[in-house]
Amino acid sequence: MKNIVINENYLRKLQGVYTKQIDEIDLMYGKDYPYGSLPDSTVDFTKPFKLHLGGKGFTEAEALTERIDGVRAGLAARFKGARGEINILEHGIKFLLADSDAVEDASTLSAEQFEYFMPTSGS
Repeated sequence: MKNIVINENYLRKLQGVYTKQIDEIDLMYGKDYPYGSLPDSTVDFTKPFKLHLGGKGFTEAEALTERIDGVRAGLAARFKGARGEINILEHGIKFLLADSDAVEDASTLSAEQFEYFMPTSGS
């Protein structure tokens, strides 16, 4: 059994992962993506699609269009929610690292003394 070790290196690694994920979401969210062969055939999953299936009154096509838009809206909301949660995690790690640096300066324990009180990891 491996123990989980959370140290400064691990926190900085996580911070980098979260920053990258936020950047990737920002690149995708609200962007027009091309589809089809027509020049103005683009889709942005944060906005309702221009989708025409059959004529007016074709209830099956209208219901399908509504379902597709429901999925699209749900996807957009999940991206926005995930970005918010990841941003909170990233901010928390930044705060933790900054606060631990401040506390470290005020501590009277040496690194060796501190290590004595902390469990060691094993494999």
